[in-house]
Amino acid sequence: MSKPRLNQSKNIVISTQCFPPVIGGMENLIKGLADSLYKNNFKVFIFADSKKYLNEENYDKKLPYEIVRYKGLKIIRKRKKSLDIKKFINYKKKINSIFCDSWKSAENLIKLKLIDHTNIFCLAHGNDVLVSKNILKRRRIKKIMNKVDCVIANSFFTREKIIKLGINKRKIKVIYPGLNLQSVKLKNNKSFNKYKNFYPIFLTVARLEKRKNHKNIIYAIRELVKKYKNLIYFIAGDGPEKKKLLKLISKLKLKKNIKLLGNLNEIDKAFLLKISNLHLMPTIEDKKKTSIEGFGISYVEAAFYGTPSISSGLGGTKESVINGKTGVICNPNDVKSIKESIIKILSNNKKYKLISKNSNIFSKKFLWNNVIKSYLSLISKKKFIKNDL
Repeated sequence: MSKPRLNQSKNIVISTQCFPPVIGGMENLIKGLADSLYKNNFKVFIFADSKKYLNEENYDKKLPYEIVRYKGLKIIRKRKKSLDIKKFINYKKKINSIFCDSWKSAENLIKLKLIDHTNIFCLAHGNDVLVSKNILKRRRIKKIMNKVDCVIANSFFTREKIIKLGINKRKIKVIYPGLNLQSVKLKNNKSFNKYKNFYPIFLTVARLEKRKNHKNIIYAIRELVKKYKNLIYFIAGDGPEKKKLLKLISKLKLKKNIKLLGNLNEIDKAFLLKISNLHLMPTIEDKKKTSIEGFGISYVEAAFYGTPSISSGLGGTKESVINGKTGVICNPNDVKSIKESIIKILSNNKKYKLISKNSNIFSKKFLWNNVIKSYLSLISKKKFIKNDL
């Protein structure tokens, strides 16, 4: 590992498996945290996994802070990253804090006893701490989280799940994910301008996986096109359910009304969120994979542009969508409930405008210039609860 350039003070290390240019909620969160710390005059050093993207190198050159990427087998990559962080700390001497994107990134740092030299903060997002019958994994998570200085939960729902693992609740701080959307400039979009006259316009921004419930939304769309002939539904994202969804869309003869877009860049995502009438994501619990929504940042991203959401209220989504104020909560397992929730919010224009306005107001507290204050407060804290269980 080459030595990063020296800087005067306030050094922060971030150890992460997730970082752009890969597109995703975790990637955006860690990038937003790094950018916000940098804007607050911290010197940020990123130690991140490489996803073998051809544009990683060019992307990294444009960053205002240092980043080192790690390739290879997961177990080797994880070990090498942790050893390099230890070498870096020994070289740098003064490190304010280390932020880890999950307990997995913190594990080897704890084993190397870096907790003795600097504060280690571990982020938790919901699914990463959901373990059912895996007793060994439960013990691993408990051991690591009880050793770090502070666990940062993305919602109060996630906090309760962490406490049930046996983590000291005084070690857990809830900090909601932040938004970077205020920096996105909206302009005419050649790719999607042709859809501006469609009504209604629906959008789901999510990984294509079972718990996002695209299947039931598509069945609801089949019923809704009978009422809204000029309806268009955009599905943004990629994932394991893609082939099944394409097959279902074809089977239901909805190719005209439903468009799978793949992963979107931030400009296109912002444009679609702005022109959409509703963001649809009534998530379900995938019990087989022990998977549930820990918060749901895409609801808040939609809210920023005044776009209400249809949600399920499961997991942490009660904290990201306020029923009747920033969206509507439905029964995600009932296609009729999804359909009627959509019609309910669209049929009352006065109510829709109020929810749209409330959504935008609600989203403001999630902007990074507000969220970062909680992180700065954490960084400035001198004493943390130590627990060597």
